Amino acid sequence: MRKIILSALVLSTLVFTSCSNEKNTPEVLNSVETPVAYDFENVSFSGQVTRLKMADELKTALGKSSFAITGDVSTSDALTKLNNMFADGTGFSDKELVGKKLRVTVASGTNSILTSPQSDELRVKMDGWIKEFAEVVVPAKAVDASQGVAGNLDGKRYVNANGLEANQAVAKTMIGAIMLDQIVNKYVSKDYLAGATADNDANKPYKEGVKYTKLQHAWDEAYGYVFGLEDNTKNPVNSTDARKGFLNSYLKTVESDEDFKGIFDKVNNAFKKGRQAIVVKNYDVMQEQAVILRAELSKVIAVKTVYYLLKGKGTKDASTLHALSEAYGFAHAMKFAHVNGKQIGAMMDSTITTLEEGEFGLWSVSDEDLQSLAVKLASYYGFTADEAL
Repeated sequence: MRKIILSALVLSTLVFTSCSNEKNTPEVLNSVETPVAYDFENVSFSGQVTRLKMADELKTALGKSSFAITGDVSTSDALTKLNNMFADGTGFSDKELVGKKLRVTVASGTNSILTSPQSDELRVKMDGWIKEFAEVVVPAKAVDASQGVAGNLDGKRYVNANGLEANQAVAKTMIGAIMLDQIVNKYVSKDYLAGATADNDANKPYKEGVKYTKLQHAWDEAYGYVFGLEDNTKNPVNSTDARKGFLNSYLKTVESDEDFKGIFDKVNNAFKKGRQAIVVKNYDVMQEQAVILRAELSKVIAVKTVYYLLKGKGTKDASTLHALSEAYGFAHAMKFAHVNGKQIGAMMDSTITTLEEGEFGLWSVSDEDLQSLAVKLASYYGFTADEAL
């Protein structure tokens, strides 16, 4: 009897050993190793690079270095050029920036909880910031700004009557409504990834003339929105001296805070491991890495929103109004962020309303309200408001 049992055990061990050496068994796949670099075949995210460069030039055009501030152009010319850049994808100094339209991409994540009317409302709101900049702020560029009066602050910040810098509102909103939204509510959203696994299993090209699958391309596009402007996109540099645009810049800034040390590696490693999981067709591991990306990239936006809310406290001047303009833009960006596995959406409406509703907008918001808003948002993510400073 004992010999029979031992024989069975030996046989079982042999079978297990044999199976575990097969290339596609769960035992092998569940131990997906994180590659040293984002170095895979058939990686493409050129569209993301184009949008990042477009967004950067638009931000510049809405700031003190703008043609509208330093150049001799009419209000109508300024508005036409700005609208062309935002809505039509034209008018950029880099003639290779063609084929993409920032406005269309705003709030277009396929699995976002925002409704079409809500997405349209945000686009129209951004149109309004741009229009007011061209028609009100630019003509008042030589005026000293004050409560209810558009103009300049210390000759370096250009604000509307409510103290809002258009370039900060637009740029920070784009970080959430374009970059973050496209990543967490589209390319690495649970349903989008799940819907592309069958084609990946069949090694079906995403479209004619390419070798990558829809799943591979989606993951790469998400990666491109974060690391697409790196000098070496296979090996992103973890340093604030190497910040490369928008979400990338703030990821590295948050990483530099001791309270959030390690967040860069969490994001970078999740991208690499998730892409490797796609290569070996381990979709459980892929989804696990997607969860990390949705959580950590959202946290980056939350930390900076809290930071700028607190930096806006005190006497309203060029420095505090600049911070509040950033906080205002980031508050809109937060609508696309995730917390506890769900998109925040309307949870940010009260923050936005508080920043808008005073008689003179950002000039009027109290330190007490800013502190309360910061503490509330930080609590969602399990850190304190002070840790964000």
